[in-house]
Amino acid sequence: MIFEKSIVTSILEKNYSILMPSFFEMQTEYLASLNLIYDDLDASLVGMVLTNYLYKSKIEHTGSADNISFENFYNKDNYTMSLSTVKINKVSSIINIPRETVRRKREKLIKNKILYLDKKKKLLSLNTDMIDRRILNLQIENLSKFLSKFTTFFIEKKLLNKSLTSEQIKKDVDTKFLIYLTKFLDFQILYFSSLKKVMDIESIFIGLLCVLNSTSQLKKENKVMSFKDVIQNIQTMKSTVGLNVSSIAEITKIPRTTVIRKINALEKKGFVRRDKFKRYFMGDVSNKNATKIMLPIIDYNRTILVNFFLECFNIYQKK
Repeated sequence: MIFEKSIVTSILEKNYSILMPSFFEMQTEYLASLNLIYDDLDASLVGMVLTNYLYKSKIEHTGSADNISFENFYNKDNYTMSLSTVKINKVSSIINIPRETVRRKREKLIKNKILYLDKKKKLLSLNTDMIDRRILNLQIENLSKFLSKFTTFFIEKKLLNKSLTSEQIKKDVDTKFLIYLTKFLDFQILYFSSLKKVMDIESIFIGLLCVLNSTSQLKKENKVMSFKDVIQNIQTMKSTVGLNVSSIAEITKIPRTTVIRKINALEKKGFVRRDKFKRYFMGDVSNKNATKIMLPIIDYNRTILVNFFLECFNIYQKK
């Protein structure tokens, strides 16, 4: 089965209320898992780029399909690459973080022994012992669940003949772990770097959580809505329950005082809104300020999401 990119894009646009809550769930759970590994969201972005280079280097030099499986990930192989291939300036430009911040966060990753640096050979390696197997399993579960929800929807629309369960997809992700992982990281790097143009990573996490909360409640109404319909309806929903600052701080593990500061800035820009009870919701991105800033980013991220889904589906089909 070959999907046309334009068809998938159209389906995503027309069925936004049904499909996108699953995506926002994956994104918020992914950020939460990064916090567990790195305890620093900016450092996690730097780690995301550097480890992605390591994984790709591993795929390039491996001679056996077995070496790319999840089980083999924890073998004591040499996940190495030359540092000369990943300059700090390059990482900075990729994820829209100042050069000096990238340097400090890379040093923190080395100090915390997530990464090893061989100064004599100028090689970087990944300490897999510092990456909890349970966290990676959770990320695999989330990715598998997300992909299965999309494929189930396509089956219902008769665009797919073969039923794909979450278990089947998870098994394939386990077997081709590094291939899926690099595609996943490629997507995440593009996704977060686009949002980083207008807000910091903590604000992104808070904003995504509000979007997830609002769209999930809209989904419960079981109405099929396009992106434009969602934007129009989300502002008038009377049954929606927003998130308070304490809940956001607890879920994101971001200090409460920081959440207050970040969410006030997001509200001023129209990216989130609050009610009289100081509960926060998805903002109205149709307002003049948000439209100019956010709609191009939303369109871009929808495009790379479609590309990511198609790449994953193609990986699955390759036995």
